[in-house]
Formats: sequence, structure tokens, C-alpha cells
Amino acid sequence: MIEKVNVFGPASLSNLGPGFDTIGLCLAGVGDIVEARFSEVKGVRIHLDDRGIKTGIPTNPTQNTAGVAALEVLKLLGVSTGVELLIKKGFVAGSGIGSSAACAAAAAWAVNVLYGSPLKKGEMLDAVLEGEAVASGAKHGDNILPAFLGGLLLVSSQYPTEYRRIQVKTSLWIALILPEIQVLTKKARAMLPASVPLKTAVYQASALGFMVDAFRSGDLVEVGRWMMKDQLAEPVRADLVPCYNSVKNAALNAGAYGCALTGSGPAMFAITDDRLQAKKILDSMIEASNQHQIRASGYVSTLNESGAEEISSDIKILSL
Repeated sequence: MIEKVNVFGPASLSNLGPGFDTIGLCLAGVGDIVEARFSEVKGVRIHLDDRGIKTGIPTNPTQNTAGVAALEVLKLLGVSTGVELLIKKGFVAGSGIGSSAACAAAAAWAVNVLYGSPLKKGEMLDAVLEGEAVASGAKHGDNILPAFLGGLLLVSSQYPTEYRRIQVKTSLWIALILPEIQVLTKKARAMLPASVPLKTAVYQASALGFMVDAFRSGDLVEVGRWMMKDQLAEPVRADLVPCYNSVKNAALNAGAYGCALTGSGPAMFAITDDRLQAKKILDSMIEASNQHQIRASGYVSTLNESGAEEISSDIKILSL
């Protein structure tokens, strides 16, 4: 019997401009780690590292995304024992890169691995979606499915377990900046209009279609162009990030093909096809944020095709 397992739950980008609630991308290099151990006590017990404690993450498993996902997996497994989870946060909640999804994805896979991996990831989608719903108020797949499955995914808002994997046919490098501002998903969703004009809905659908096709054809110039065509969420949410315009302009002036908010923000990302160029773009974005007296961290990433996966305890994960 395995004594314990460590599972990495990656950060993720969502919306990517016009893809509100319908597209997400799994990031390499940063995320949360969940350590899972057997417990003779039925159910789930949650422990937090120092960052988790400081940010007030709940330890009640029914109020914690990782706890709910783990409980759902235990139900699927039909076991009478339980687990203890230690959540090691790699980035803070409200950052815009899927903090709740990273926890839920890591916890679900950790429980499965602990019990010998009897379930395939495709059999666990409802479980991870239940976990994510604790944070967002509904089963939204745009962060949790990429974090769990990896890759760039088109997801269904009406049927949240349905998704399509988009193959990216070129080298994709991402400059990601996290301004030190907290934007909570529920608050950002409340800002959005309850209805939109037909003209806006049609334009939004076409922009998403063009962007997805550009990804599939490997044309990052066109990806970046359509990534900046959102007329639904980003124009409203940009006001939550005082440095938004300056950071976006800095990224484009430094050679980025496109720049946008991820999720509800405040994180912003820019894309290019060159790692060194991505580093230059990131430096420019951070400098622009600093000029607004808003401290920011950031890193250069690429596409993570694996999603949640078991890791050895001595692997060092980037912390933001």
C-alpha cells in the first residue's frame, strides 16, 4: 500500500479573450501540490501550508475545492477509509490563473493514485467539476478541465463534461504577469451584463471561431489578433486592473502577438513563438505595472499537455 503521494495541479488560463467560459489552457511550471495520505477515518481532512493559512483557505472539506473533489472521488471508488490532504499553494486565490481549479485537480488525482489509480481521468470529470463549483458557484470547465487533463481545450458551458482538445501546431510561449491585486471570480461575474445585443453575440462567436482555427493552423499572429477582440467580458473587467492598458501596450510594443486578461484577472498574458522574446515581453509588462505603483510577479510558460500528475516530493515547483 502506498504511504503517500504528491500530485501537481497546474495553473491555467481561461477565456483567452473571446472564449468566455468556453476555452482554457493548461500552463507549465506553476501550480499547487497536494500531498495525500491514507486515513482510517472516513472522509477527508484538510491541512494547509503557510500560504494557504495566510490566505484564509477553508479547511472544512465541504467548503474547499480540493476537499469536495476528493470526497467525490472517494464516492466513485466506493471505499470505507478516508484521506488526509496537505495543500501546498503555489499561487494565491483571486489571481486569475485557476487557483481553485489547481487544488481540485491535484486532490482528485492524488486520491485516485493513492488507491492504485483504478479510475481514468475521463471517469473523474464530474468529481473535479463539483470541486470547482465550490469556488465559482457553478460547474465551469474552462479552468478545471485543462488543469486536470492538460492542453488547450474547448469546453461546453451547458454540458460541462464535454470538451474538445485543440492541437497547437507551433511553438507557443506565454508571458504571464500577476499584479498584486485580488479579483474574485464571483464579484467579476456579477459585473457582466445579463444579456447582450444579437450583433455582439454573433461577433463574439465569430471571433472565437477565428481564434480556434488560428490555433489549429499554427498562426499565432492571427491568434493574437482575435484574442484581443473580446466584446463581452474583458471590456468590463479591465476596469478592475488599473494597469491594464499600460501592461497591454507594453506587451505589444515588446513584440507580443496579443495580450489579454486571463479569467476575471488580474493576471494578464501575452503570446509569442519564442522563449527569449517572451522573457523580454514579460520584463516590459512588469515594468509597466510598476509604473502604476502596482507590484507584480510573473513568469514565462508554455503549454502543459499532461495536466494533474504525480510528482516526486523533491521536485521544485515555481511559486508566485
